[in-house]
Amino acid sequence: MTRDSPGWYDRPHILKEQTKNIVDESTVRRDVQDLLNSASPLKANFVVIAGQDIGRKYAIQKSELSIGRDDSCDIVINDDDVSRNHAQITVQPAAIVIEDLGSTNGTLVNGVRVSKHILNDGDRVQIGNLTVFKFNFFNQLEESYSEQLYTAANKDFLTGLYNKKYFKDRLKMEMSHTKRHGNPLSLIIFDLDHFKQLNDKYGHVAGDDVLKELALQISKMKRQEDLFARYGGEEFVLLLRDTPKETAIQIAEKIRSKVSELKLTFDEEEIQVTVSIGLATFRGNNHKNEETFVRTADQQLYRAKKAGRNRLEVEN
Repeated sequence: MTRDSPGWYDRPHILKEQTKNIVDESTVRRDVQDLLNSASPLKANFVVIAGQDIGRKYAIQKSELSIGRDDSCDIVINDDDVSRNHAQITVQPAAIVIEDLGSTNGTLVNGVRVSKHILNDGDRVQIGNLTVFKFNFFNQLEESYSEQLYTAANKDFLTGLYNKKYFKDRLKMEMSHTKRHGNPLSLIIFDLDHFKQLNDKYGHVAGDDVLKELALQISKMKRQEDLFARYGGEEFVLLLRDTPKETAIQIAEKIRSKVSELKLTFDEEEIQVTVSIGLATFRGNNHKNEETFVRTADQQLYRAKKAGRNRLEVEN
């Protein structure tokens, strides 16, 4: 099966056992050398085409980039099939080379397991059993197009936050991180109280304005490492890595207080909004999977609604 065979990257469990070591300066393809030395604004990139975070682009801007499961890597893949330090990309004077670092599940280029390989435009690089990158040289137009595709797939159009799909992908990764390192992962789910009545009274334009302002204000409050996403409708999620329940409670209460103090106006009329919040914390073994973790936080949100709204309820 070759790199041009349809679907080869959809069958990552099939590995070719032969290992190739084909790094030889004399065999560098002319088109790659021309691209590297060209004065045109072409940039080398790795784009995820299979696995988690599809469409994400990693620019190859340093002389060396590390790939692996460890948080210190330049390209972090939170997948148990990926070794902590799995592979390395090296930019040489006339080539860009990928080298496997003795990983358990191997590095494949166009379906063939390799130890070292000179990358050519269009090569497909499989890291472990699930993640596949495509190596490309992009000009400015192509780079912009790639970024737009990624944004369309992973961002919410109205608020600019990450969407539910992206959140679910990241949640799986973060729960794997917690299982490996033992640090708690907290999940806050909140939504606007009486949002339907707000839409009925002021109209959907006002409702959209409220959602955008809420997203903006909470984005200013969150930490850089936190994931803030629109889960759907008037519901939002905040994923807090390495955050125990006690700290997450403080963050959730700050959100609740901040929203209740917002001064929103529409057609010169003030709009008062509040949120109800549910909180759950994953400690590595207290939730079976992502679905049960989210369900637990959502149940706390439901309890907050039933208890009168504008309040926080926390998993025991």
